[in-house]
Amino acid sequence: MTQKIYQLPLSFEQILNLVLQLPAQEQEKLIQEIKKTSAINQDEDLLSVFDRIGRNAQIKGLTEETLEELLADES
Repeated sequence: MTQKIYQLPLSFEQILNLVLQLPAQEQEKLIQEIKKTSAINQDEDLLSVFDRIGRNAQIKGLTEETLEELLADES
């Protein structure tokens, strides 16, 4: 398994690439969460949403290493 190291904050392209590595079910959960949050924050742009998601994940203890483990290709 090859691991990549990402410097925070992540670029939009890096976020999209990481999301595309998620299983389809996890991608759908993320889409639904973004839609739910978007309804609440209609004036917030997509980059702000991703920034907020990233900050919340870090507050809850998500580290770069944990993110890599979650996104690791186990095929």
